[in-house]
Amino acid sequence: MNRLNTLPRGFSSLPALEVLDLTYNNLNENCLPGNFFYLTTLCALYLSDNNFEILPPDIGKLTKMQTLNNRDNNLISLPKEIRELTQLKEVHIQGNRLPTLPPELGKVADE
Repeated sequence: MNRLNTLPRGFSSLPALEVLDLTYNNLNENCLPGNFFYLTTLCALYLSDNNFEILPPDIGKLTKMQTLNNRDNNLISLPKEIRELTQLKEVHIQGNRLPTLPPELGKVADE
């Protein structure tokens, strides 16, 4: 358990990063630096066991994403931009406060 509560701004200097595991920290949607979503080569993102209530709409920029693990947070909704993740194969969102699954999630699977 790292217990990070902030991330460095240097993420844009990792242009070939494919897997990022930020599990077991104290991160939330306000902790992600603006350039975080420039990680366009990212295929797997693990954000489980943090404090996310939402995922920023910019998540839709991570178009190569195949695995998104955001279980055991405080998610209350998912952005409609999740539909932009057309290569998404795995979504782990159990253990959150989502009242329903967004229709956009089904549209990703249909495409």
